[in-house]
Amino acid sequence: MSTHPVPLVRCLLDGEDEVERVRYVPAAEFELWRYFMETRHSRSVTVDEVSVWVPETPSVFVDGIDADALQPVVRIRFDKPGPQGTAIPVERFLPAECSVEAKSALLSHFDPQCRWSLEATPGYFMPVHAARRWITT
Repeated sequence: MSTHPVPLVRCLLDGEDEVERVRYVPAAEFELWRYFMETRHSRSVTVDEVSVWVPETPSVFVDGIDADALQPVVRIRFDKPGPQGTAIPVERFLPAECSVEAKSALLSHFDPQCRWSLEATPGYFMPVHAARRWITT
């Protein structure tokens, strides 16, 4: 399991209630994801903050970090079947408060065999001021 921070974009989709509209998208995929949401689904995307996700470990709670500022986010990883028997890794980040429902909805779009490789890792989206330590290490 990787303990490296993952650059994430926390953003909001229009047209849903407050909890359901929050999305955490890996920064490397964000522009493509936004393009897909806006053109294919006609959904407006607003960037809220860019920072990092870190797995839940004792080192997250170091002196000087406001634990109330950490936003619980679960990383979901699994492999989906690809061409000629290859495995294609899938990684998504879900708000912890709705992760059970969101994970179920996510998996409904994939082959049921994906559930066998599923790995859920609790962690946190850190505010920028708290994340500097993880960004520079």
